[in-house]
Amino acid sequence: MKKTFTLFAVLCYVSTLTNAQTPFQRIYTTLNTKCQNQTCHSASSAETLKFDGTESDVYSAIYKVLSMYPSSVARHEELVKQGDPYNSFLLRKIAGAGFDTDLAIDSSSEGALMLDTAGNPLTNKEIEFMRQWIMFGAKQNYTGNEAQPDWQLVSDYYDNPAMPFLPKPIKPAAGTGIQLRMGPVFLPVSGNVEQEWILQHEVNFPYLPQITGIDGFMNQQSHHFLLFQFPDSSAAADRGNGDFEMKAVNLSTFTTSFDGNKNLTGAWQDDAEIRLPQGTALFWNQKCYLDFNYHTKNYNATSVLPCDFYMNIYYEPRNANTIEMKSGLVNNAGLFLPQGNQSRDYDDPDNNSNAKEVRYFWMASSHAHKYATDFDIYIRDTTGAIGDKIYEGFYDYKNQFDRGYFDWEHPAIEYWPDLLPVPYGKHNGHKSGLVARTTWNVGQPIVTFGLTTNDEMQLFYYMYTSEPTNATTAINDDTQKAMYLQVYPNPMNGSGKIVYTLDRAAQVQAEILDVAGKKVATLASENEQEGVHQVSIGSTEKLAKGIYFVRLAVDGDIYTKKFIVTE
Repeated sequence: MKKTFTLFAVLCYVSTLTNAQTPFQRIYTTLNTKCQNQTCHSASSAETLKFDGTESDVYSAIYKVLSMYPSSVARHEELVKQGDPYNSFLLRKIAGAGFDTDLAIDSSSEGALMLDTAGNPLTNKEIEFMRQWIMFGAKQNYTGNEAQPDWQLVSDYYDNPAMPFLPKPIKPAAGTGIQLRMGPVFLPVSGNVEQEWILQHEVNFPYLPQITGIDGFMNQQSHHFLLFQFPDSSAAADRGNGDFEMKAVNLSTFTTSFDGNKNLTGAWQDDAEIRLPQGTALFWNQKCYLDFNYHTKNYNATSVLPCDFYMNIYYEPRNANTIEMKSGLVNNAGLFLPQGNQSRDYDDPDNNSNAKEVRYFWMASSHAHKYATDFDIYIRDTTGAIGDKIYEGFYDYKNQFDRGYFDWEHPAIEYWPDLLPVPYGKHNGHKSGLVARTTWNVGQPIVTFGLTTNDEMQLFYYMYTSEPTNATTAINDDTQKAMYLQVYPNPMNGSGKIVYTLDRAAQVQAEILDVAGKKVATLASENEQEGVHQVSIGSTEKLAKGIYFVRLAVDGDIYTKKFIVTE
């Protein structure tokens, strides 16, 4: 008899299962009844796999057991990989591409699909229930308060699949990226129609990577998807007690998406591409541990809704010259709102740090629930004063136009392609950084921080680097210099500002030149201190439509930046 699995060749009919069974009893009954006649599948033998043993025998024979097919081993699969149905060889052998192309089996190298004695595949309900069981931790026994797969919910969907699955997005080209998936998660037509889940996931890259982009695709009824990354396996184990399984986000059991030592890596409230600026990347380990957080709601309440989130992750070998893109998540968990109209300012806690720094922001976005009527983000400068607004909550999701209202379900994402410098930490005793200003109209006596859309949140997140990219060169020197200089907005409609960072006190002169090199305005000529500086353009200078250059002299070193005036 061969050691490689000639697994699941012949299966016989399985009788109807009762709802009284536990999840694994249902899985066991299916396997035991449909695969009991193959002597090479004995659960009581170390080298074979037959589902004729006890429940414990069969569970031990499949749970976290390595597959013996080379192609399966190369995928880092197990027969049943906890929390990861798409790298569970047993499920692929049962399902195949006919059920879901994400579960395809290679018949030339991995054998035939698991069929019953009539030569038919298992039913969709049986296959789906195994997928759900694996995603919910593939446990032999669940405690009373643990999330677990629901046979009735699976049956209700497949008896009336009125709501289609999310169309599968195209996967990245081979060698450029991978596609991960969380789901399907089934939402009922009544009762618990709003759900939020967290799930850990292990990813193995072929080499030490830098992540250059992540695309996210989700159901239209989804509320948000957050992607976190654990710094190491110990942090992942601490958050989930070593279990890779679906967990319900629930304050009553003190399980939230913010638990544990992990970093926010991406956030979606609609389909969106996250393609990092050239020269920057996320730094993940070769074997890394991710945490998915998915919040969705079945608004139609007429049929069971299958919810999926797909992400395409693009990567390349780590480059020593690449600048790391970091992230921050700022959450006002102490939110308390009485009835009526009101506004709250909430500082990033890092504003109060004794470690002074400049953060170069690439993006920022907001998150609130249904009572929120506006959400803006400001810079608190080094004097402690709230200054420029850098994020306008009334803008559309792609930040292209002012809607005239705040869409809390699809808030804007603001990007600064050239990176926006913001001073952080205490400067002469004054805290500096970002401040969220949120306005609410509460129609009930009290609303507090909570996880459902009937509660409230005041949360913003951002991505930044700790150093500027090499986007600026001296006008008379081709080498890159340690200087940050940008113009906002660019193009501008008559007015804007220049922003620059000094790493020391210096004599600064700022001028505007036209396209012929003629000076048309002097913006500043003075001694300035270390830090971030801003100078307005257009308040006194009336620039005609055209192309201009900012010329900045810092102790004699010359820097330039082109900008365009549209009107």
